[in-house]
Amino acid sequence: MNFVKASIHFQKSSRALTVKVPSFILRGSLFIRIVVVIGFILFLVQVLSTSVYDGVLKHAFSSRQKLNKELSQIQNTVDYISSTSKDFFKAEKMLHAKLGLPLPDEASRKLSTGGHIEPNVQLLRKSSPVFERTAKMHEDVWRIFGQIQNNEESFNSLTKYIDQSRSVLRYIPSISPTNGRYASAFGPRVHPVTGEVGKMHQGIDISNDRWTPIYAPADGVVEISQLSSSFGNFVVLNHGNGLKTRYGHMQMSAVTPGEFVHRYQILGYMGNTGRSVGPHLHYEVWRNGVPVNPLPYILPNDYEVD
Repeated sequence: MNFVKASIHFQKSSRALTVKVPSFILRGSLFIRIVVVIGFILFLVQVLSTSVYDGVLKHAFSSRQKLNKELSQIQNTVDYISSTSKDFFKAEKMLHAKLGLPLPDEASRKLSTGGHIEPNVQLLRKSSPVFERTAKMHEDVWRIFGQIQNNEESFNSLTKYIDQSRSVLRYIPSISPTNGRYASAFGPRVHPVTGEVGKMHQGIDISNDRWTPIYAPADGVVEISQLSSSFGNFVVLNHGNGLKTRYGHMQMSAVTPGEFVHRYQILGYMGNTGRSVGPHLHYEVWRNGVPVNPLPYILPNDYEVD
């Protein structure tokens, strides 16, 4: 066995102690020092990595909370839009019912989403709740977008239908052409001037003071505005679709042939011209060349077809 001399010096003394120590002990102490140094370095690395990990984890947790909050806000917006889309569909059904149209099919509006999903995307969605939630939200958004597009197309069609209907209704007589008392009804009667019995009265008579305004009951074109021996100042409006209205005994006409008039526009004023026994308006409605009772074309309480 090999020995190595080692001197031990005492403090505050000149004395020294020399001993013989086996060489393997000195080599072992060097190994222990190396191990201690390496252990200390590893300890520092562990402390540093733990601090960095805690910092990264804290930042990730904070970012996750912020992302969840933002996703919740987006989800609330998506839910609101979805609810609004359902309200639009209810309003659309009400319009269809009001207009007497077939109700829209609700099942056709419930659009589905899907299709092939790549395996890596499936794995990512399953491994992360955030990705799964984001993907579902993305599908909901596209589904609602499709529903809104369908609602928009349907409302556009309804708008066109209503506009077309209103354009037709504008030309249908629907208001009383003047104010006053109904003096004579439609049908056979004794003629107030000639005394002829059973003479067909092709309109109704409305009595009031002279110069009472007379209005167009619907849009139309003035076909006749002239003086007649029997009807005095006489006006005929052509409303299209086989409908015409006629006005007699006016004090004065305020329109000319070929003029386009709108509902409520003044045609003239009540008078006593022609064969008449007093100030009144003789009002007729003709449909496809045949006189019909004007009363069904006068809505009550100043209502109108519009």
